[in-house]
Amino acid sequence: MRLNLLPFAPSAEGYYQRLVLDTSTRNQLRVLGAFVCLFGSSIFTASLGAALKIHSLNAVSDGLWVLMGCIFFCAWGIGLILFVWQLFKGRTFDWLQAWKSAAQLGPIDVFPTITPKMRREAQLSTLLLLTLACIAALASLWASWR
Repeated sequence: MRLNLLPFAPSAEGYYQRLVLDTSTRNQLRVLGAFVCLFGSSIFTASLGAALKIHSLNAVSDGLWVLMGCIFFCAWGIGLILFVWQLFKGRTFDWLQAWKSAAQLGPIDVFPTITPKMRREAQLSTLLLLTLACIAALASLWASWR
């Protein structure tokens, strides 16, 4: 994922708009959002389990941590494979050039702001995250009851 070195500069708006309009970067942001969601959910279930002394909530929290670790290692591995593939193809990303072009071009006026493709991607990633979280929670509950 690419971040702007000067996030409050006037050129940053166009830079971040171009990041979100790019499909691969948008999906990277979805994985980051999944990490934040799983992190918050696991802390919440662990604290709720400790406060109410419900051991099954602690097991669910452990399952969410395992899921977060699996997603991290899968995303890291896929990112490494894509980087090596782009390196051999000679298409590595030039961050300085992207920042310069975003600064020169400025913000984008996009209408509609959410396209049908973006909506389908959001629905699919939400469904996938909820499915994986439910599977992880049920598997951790099943393992704790055995």
